[in-house]
Amino acid sequence: MTIAVVSISPLWYISRSAGFVGLALLGLIGILGIVTAGNFHFRRGSRFVTPEVHRSLSLLAVVILTIHVGAAILDKYARIGLKDVFLPFVSQYRPIWIGLGAVAVDLGIAVLITSLLRVKMGYKSWKTLHWLSYPIFALSVIHGLGSGSDSPILFGKIIYVVVGGSLLGAILIRLASYKDLVPIRRALLGAVAISVPAMIMFWAAIGPFTPSWPTRAQGGLNQAILASDQISNRSSSHVTTAKSKVPVIDIKPGYSSTWNGKLDESPPNSQGEIAIRLLGGLSSSNGYELSIVLIGFPQDGGVAMASSIVEVVSTSENIIVYRGTVSTLNGSTIVCSMTSPNGNPITLTATLNLSNSGNTFTGTISAS
Repeated sequence: MTIAVVSISPLWYISRSAGFVGLALLGLIGILGIVTAGNFHFRRGSRFVTPEVHRSLSLLAVVILTIHVGAAILDKYARIGLKDVFLPFVSQYRPIWIGLGAVAVDLGIAVLITSLLRVKMGYKSWKTLHWLSYPIFALSVIHGLGSGSDSPILFGKIIYVVVGGSLLGAILIRLASYKDLVPIRRALLGAVAISVPAMIMFWAAIGPFTPSWPTRAQGGLNQAILASDQISNRSSSHVTTAKSKVPVIDIKPGYSSTWNGKLDESPPNSQGEIAIRLLGGLSSSNGYELSIVLIGFPQDGGVAMASSIVEVVSTSENIIVYRGTVSTLNGSTIVCSMTSPNGNPITLTATLNLSNSGNTFTGTISAS
């Protein structure tokens, strides 16, 4: 049995890149739409932007969205199907956040169709439907934050802040310059325009920007973790983290040990995910165990990892001394990025051999 499967392909990177480009285009289209509606002029007698430019960028956004969605479907890591693109909350992978993206796609199709049929519609009807562009952008941001793997990194944060902030600025300028708007309605729309991004940013700070988000983002994931705990001898929920105590074990570059133990696999949860836990003692450090939990979808006899939990635990004191996540998978080799109680980073590499039954393993641990 292969414990872990490396399934990151160029399609995954293409989908992520197209997602960011598409979000930037949505923001730009929104800004240009506001400029067009406000009839702003770059110089006397010439419009700052023409409706044709706005329309061309909208069609380009459709192309980028198609690339984003198509690459995600063709890449088998997240197991996103064509129905997941249009039917909300049916995806196996992060169903809530993929589902919000599906809602944004459906609303976007409605706006696109009505824009193409604008000459056959009344202006008021078209304008009313075109207001859907704002919730489409908000849903796209939430979708990207919740389902994307780049949300916590600096580049991702800059994209969200710059694009979202630019659109918000254009909205506020438009509200301030809209002379026919009564003060009460102007204040109400301004409050909504400010409060929605503020709530999204607050949610991002306590959700997608935190290290625990990959675990929390997947609906039903806790069931897989609990199932793994139930079939193991130890549940990490009953283990405390070492804080002030100085650990007896000192894992630093050059540390090595044999690692022998048991492999447990949870049954699939309601989303089809499984949790594989490797738990065993470290021969070089009596009284300490290394636990690695891999969570993801079954693939090629192993698991395509969506998230992970790595802990070095004192069995006598029930204290987590080191904790971290899996950074690299290659068959039966697992590379973990860990942090000591003092905040020092350490890289732990585990090379494993599984028994014929697949229930036990032997291996070696080395630190760098």
